[in-house]
Amino acid sequence: MLLVWMLGFLMLIFSVCGFPFTLTPSEMVVRFGDPVSINCSTSATDVEGMGWEAPFGGTGFKPPPVVTWRVEKLEEWAPSPFCYVTLVDGEQYTAKPDITVYKTPDFVSVSDMDHGPMVEGREYDLKCDVISVAPVQNLTVTWYRGNETVQTETFNHFNMTPVNTSSTLRISPKRDYSGLTFRCEAELHLGPKGPQFLPNICSPPYTAVVLYAPEFKEGNESKEVLQGEDVTLSCSADSNPPSNIRWIYTAAVNSNVTTEGQQKIISITGVTSANAGIYICVAENEAGRNTRFISLVIKDKVPLLVIGVLLAVFAIGLIVLLVFIYYRNRHFFLDTVSHATDVPLTPASSNA
Repeated sequence: MLLVWMLGFLMLIFSVCGFPFTLTPSEMVVRFGDPVSINCSTSATDVEGMGWEAPFGGTGFKPPPVVTWRVEKLEEWAPSPFCYVTLVDGEQYTAKPDITVYKTPDFVSVSDMDHGPMVEGREYDLKCDVISVAPVQNLTVTWYRGNETVQTETFNHFNMTPVNTSSTLRISPKRDYSGLTFRCEAELHLGPKGPQFLPNICSPPYTAVVLYAPEFKEGNESKEVLQGEDVTLSCSADSNPPSNIRWIYTAAVNSNVTTEGQQKIISITGVTSANAGIYICVAENEAGRNTRFISLVIKDKVPLLVIGVLLAVFAIGLIVLLVFIYYRNRHFFLDTVSHATDVPLTPASSNA
């Protein structure tokens, strides 16, 4: 069989190079089911007749110089027509065109091989199924995450008839992948003789669902408040699915827990020393668990009565000081005056 093929190949080379054949076109790419037409002509003058031999569309023996192989619907995956020329001396030459028949996939789809929502931090495989495509050796599958190209794959097995094939994309999903779309595109690269726009089929988008453990927007903290003030402690976490949030703390008659959306809130009215301590927020879902700590420190408030007493003592002290200064200055003044009155008066001298 190999010998026959080699002889045929050598005969084709000789026929094309050693005899004035012209095939128009000599190479062509045609979609399965489309019409096809190729002219075979010769400039030789000693031709008795010529024609096309083919499983379909054969012409029989025709006069030169041109004969056309024409098919309205090409439905053979490996068409093998060849043009022959018979000279008047009985010698015969042949030429065979290069024909590539292609078919775009019936459909292309993306599926999750693990059949379930993804969990952040683990590895998963997405599969792109390409159904009934030919020729597979001309196929390229491109993966997209959103609008970003993340992987391109080609296929090196040879097959002229339609086959089913697939491509795999391995991903390690992050939390921001949740809601992001993945898709794959099957594209046939058919060379310069192929269509101007590459035949391609794109899969419907696959929307990723990524489960991830709770993450707090705020870290651990210590909170100081004055005794008697009102306090609010809130806790919420980013997670998928939404977290079950609970507080671990020592309950008191002046504290209350409420829920607002995805937040759990502790409200304390008129805090006392009994409310001091560690408040632990626990957020948990099927992907994991996280905790956050708040240390509540109660500082004593100075009573108003104490402030009043201190002000009164200060006022009394100020009054005493002023009185002391007043009497001291008055006593000094009286002493000065007294000393002045004790000085004897000198009598006036008289002349005898």
